[in-house]
Amino acid sequence: MQGAPAASYSVVDLVAGASIETQAVVAICLLFSLVSWYIIGAKWWELSRLRRRRAEFDDAMGRTRSIAEREQAVTALAPSPFADTVRATAGFLSDLRAAMQRDGVARSGLSLTQLEALTMTLESSAGESVSRAGRMVPMLAIVAATSPLLGLFGTVLGIMRAFLGIANGGTSQISAVAPGIAEALITTAVGLGAAIPAVIAYNVFSARLDQMESELERLAQETIGALGREGKL
Repeated sequence: MQGAPAASYSVVDLVAGASIETQAVVAICLLFSLVSWYIIGAKWWELSRLRRRRAEFDDAMGRTRSIAEREQAVTALAPSPFADTVRATAGFLSDLRAAMQRDGVARSGLSLTQLEALTMTLESSAGESVSRAGRMVPMLAIVAATSPLLGLFGTVLGIMRAFLGIANGGTSQISAVAPGIAEALITTAVGLGAAIPAVIAYNVFSARLDQMESELERLAQETIGALGREGKL
């Protein structure tokens, strides 16, 4: 006589028949996953747009020979951290000239104090641009660090219930305990599924932000160097 056919379980069946705690953990991990994928999509589009604007900026700057030509060229460019560096320099020099004319000061170049103020202005502009581009990226680190632990927490609770079921039912047959253990392991799988894309994206975006910060610092140094070549320092 053949035995009864083995029950067939799918992931959806296991989650649907799971305890409230397991379902809550799965729901939170799925929510974390949706949030991280939204951030990944938004940041990927934003950083790609900044890369295109960097290429446009480099192309425009390649046709200039002086600070005045740079200031004129950026007027036709879309806002970007790179164009903002040139605009910040132009704004600083314009305000300085206006202040010197108002005070009746005749000076062709920048004093050491004024040069330090310009450097701080450009550093502040670069830092603000990087911070703005990096918004929501730390959330990916939170998802990457929290989701596996939350999944592990759900797994521990599920295994505890499975062993309690063994003790109460008086049986240790694999067919009896396997569904409970599989249910427990689902939370770990869901937690890892949320964490892995988040940690990969966080590292990629962090590297791109570091690169952008280095490029802005180099652009600031090139701008100050151009001022020196034109005798404005």
